[in-house]
Amino acid sequence: MTLQDPQSTVRMEKAKRYLRLFMLDTPALNRLIRKEESDDELFTFAIEMAISDWNTTTPVMGRTDIGSYPSLYLLMHAAAIQLLKSQGLYQARNELNYSAGGSSFLRANKSNYYMQWMVNFANEYEAKKRNLKIQQNIGRGWGGVNSEYDRIGYSW
Repeated sequence: MTLQDPQSTVRMEKAKRYLRLFMLDTPALNRLIRKEESDDELFTFAIEMAISDWNTTTPVMGRTDIGSYPSLYLLMHAAAIQLLKSQGLYQARNELNYSAGGSSFLRANKSNYYMQWMVNFANEYEAKKRNLKIQQNIGRGWGGVNSEYDRIGYSW
């Protein structure tokens, strides 16, 4: 995704900051690794994947980008799901169980934790996404049906 509009660039940077806060991914809070677990490139990728998921989920109602994504809440959850998938794959790929001389060592054995959080977020996200898309589709089909979902797309 190429951000040509200056407003879209600002919005993407803001989304990455919010996602880092949402994920609590800061060196101060990552006491064991003492750095950010995910870099900005992975955050951008996760946000772009979240937008792509919205755009390809039926009912498809045109193209949404970072400037027109309908809900900050859904964007953060969708991007978090992508981050948890990526980090879970990384953890699983680098898992090491080692035993020698009566001592055992486990490295990177957190893939199950990442998967559990991802599934938790995905269940909630999919239900909320489905409800919002249905409401938007009904609104477009009938020329305007008022719903409480109209109020969740505040400008962030």
